[in-house]
This record gives sequence, structure tokens and C-alpha cells, in this order.
Amino acid sequence: ALAATDTEQPRTVRVIYLVSADREENPEYTAAVEHAIRDIQKWYGKQLGGPTFRLRNPVVDVVKSRQKAEWFYAHPNGRGKDNWGFNNSLQEARRLLDAKFNDPDHVWVIYSDGPGDKGRAGNGVAVLPENDLLGLVGKHPQQKNKLRWIAGLGHEIGHAFFLPHPSDTKQHADAIMWTGIYGKYPDQTYLTESDKK
Repeated sequence: ALAATDTEQPRTVRVIYLVSADREENPEYTAAVEHAIRDIQKWYGKQLGGPTFRLRNPVVDVVKSRQKAEWFYAHPNGRGKDNWGFNNSLQEARRLLDAKFNDPDHVWVIYSDGPGDKGRAGNGVAVLPENDLLGLVGKHPQQKNKLRWIAGLGHEIGHAFFLPHPSDTKQHADAIMWTGIYGKYPDQTYLTESDKK
């Protein structure tokens, strides 16, 4: 999905940190998100044995929302409460930056500081909540290991790149697209051969 022909540029991964109306930018979050996406970029490159996705400059766009933090995961938007955070974050990023599914120019990674714990991704968009921001800076209440949260980004960006969960979850339990995000990143998790293709 990210390959380019001789006449077109490949899509870039565009990373957004949405700052809620009732919060201020946390520079620690901004730095941690940039570190995480650069780490995942290198990891994908090692897995693929060569160049991987491109990042924009600046790597992280910090964008102020007009919505309060609670709105992102509490405002009803679509079927199933677990999807509200994804739908609301994408809706706000669309209003602010024209983020969209299957964008010909970008794969979107959207971090929101809205209090939530449901990361979701697909069709060129990944959305991660405040839980993941806390994890990236080592302040998650239960899971303090920052690598787990970098791996979580790797999993969700995989879905944004159209990668599914493995068809054989027993054989590929340690794959990044399954449970390899837990204590296996970076050296003991992997992309399956079908993921690489």
C-alpha cells in the first residue's frame, strides 16, 4: 500500500497529537510520540530488510481541538461505545486537517489526550487514546514498560497498513499483529511472511 511507482510519491505517515480544548500540550507526550514512531519505523525497516514508510517534517503535528477531553471517548458516535473514541478523534482530525480513510497522500496516526483505553485502526487511519500517551511516558497505572506501548503503536499502524490479525494465532502468538506487543518488542516479535508481502 505504501509502494510508489516512478511517477508518484509514496504516502507519508502523518502523526497527530490532538490536544483537547481543556488541556495544554504535554511536551513529554510530543517527544514520546516522536520517539515511538521513529522506533517503529526502524523496526519495520529491519523486518522488511530495507526502506520502510516515510515520516513528515515535523514528525508530530500538535493540533488544538475545540473539544474537551471527555468528549473524545464519551460522545456517542456510531455503533458500539468502544468505537466512539476512534470515530470522534477521526472526525475532529478531519475537521482540522482533512484526515480521512484511504487518503492517497497520508496514513494517519492520531493520538488524542481524551481519557480512553481503546486503540483502533484500519483503512489508513490509527487512533490511540490517552492511555497510550501515558504508557509512552511510563505513567500508565498498570503497564509501566514503554516498549509495550511502542509495540502497541506498531500493531495499530499495521492495521492502518491493512494488516489483519494472524489467521493462525497459536503459531503466530508472538507476532506484532497479535500478542507480541506484550513483553516481546523489539527482538522477539515479528511480522509474519504474509504481513511482509
